[in-house]
Amino acid sequence: MNIEDFKSYKNYRIYLNAKREGHIKESAHEKTSPADVQDLKKYDFYERLKNGAENEINLLSALKIKPLKTSLIINYGRKQNISSSLPEFLHIYDPNDLFEDFYSNTSSQKLNEGLFLTSSRYVGANVFKPDLPLINELYFYCKDKDCNQKFSSLCIGMYEYADNNFIEKFTDKLSKDIFILIIQPYSLLKSAYKNIPKQLNLKFPQISALDPFAKNSKYGFALRNSLAFHLSQEMAILYLSHNSSLSSLIKKFKDAGKKVKIFLGEENYKKNITITAAANTQKDAVAYGKNEREKYEVINKFIINSLTKENITIDNLLKLSNIRLKANENEIMRALSILEINSEIERLPGGIIKKI
Repeated sequence: MNIEDFKSYKNYRIYLNAKREGHIKESAHEKTSPADVQDLKKYDFYERLKNGAENEINLLSALKIKPLKTSLIINYGRKQNISSSLPEFLHIYDPNDLFEDFYSNTSSQKLNEGLFLTSSRYVGANVFKPDLPLINELYFYCKDKDCNQKFSSLCIGMYEYADNNFIEKFTDKLSKDIFILIIQPYSLLKSAYKNIPKQLNLKFPQISALDPFAKNSKYGFALRNSLAFHLSQEMAILYLSHNSSLSSLIKKFKDAGKKVKIFLGEENYKKNITITAAANTQKDAVAYGKNEREKYEVINKFIINSLTKENITIDNLLKLSNIRLKANENEIMRALSILEINSEIERLPGGIIKKI
């Protein structure tokens, strides 16, 4: 990081911490931005925030996490509007400098020509693990008729427990021809600390729009999806469940004229669209939506209360909800997905869920 980039990023970190602590509003600098954060120098808290920002930068550097200007990665060489939901800086965990090599050797026109690959949870909220035939189908999908790569990169946004299984079976075959990037909805500090003993074995860089020092990952999935949309020209879904939270992202890709390929679960998407369309044509569509919201509020509250005292398996939760609420499995699974996206619950190996 050169001196100018360091100054820019330090001001950005000072600004973030001042905003989190309420100092921006407190000092009547609601319009203060990272660029003019020096206006805060006259306040007593500035020196503390400056030292804190420098300590954060030193920690990120030690853990091989690098800040990247969002506009340089997403908007480089293009006239593309960047979503206001994305921060000024992205972060990448890349101890082997793979992304830097890719970025320096790739034309600006290819930086946004990736394929975003993701998947819904599978039946019973299990992590979906693609079999070899599906992996082969994906492999050939990434090739054009002359067997050349159609995409500059493969942006993987799958559940953590599925990554290793998928990478072992697929990416070794493809990684010689395509750049692979993991898009994380979580803080990269988690990945960095976990990989400290084996940094050099990290196969692919991880990128995140969530600040590494964020107190929670409540908006992690929304930021991940926004980043994936900007980095990708197409979206591929290995498996799409009926009540998948990916539906809104599918619509966003399609509205922008970006192709969406669903390998398994196309019928779920069509069924979901049909149900939504039918509801919107009813005279009582507003009441229908209100009743749905109220029902899911009851389900969400029930799930959180069930997890207050102890963790519980998904199978037991489904049985309990059927007895207490008479709710069907699809309703419970949809509620679990929403709670996970909002970082209110966490799914653990073995089908166990816990309250965060």
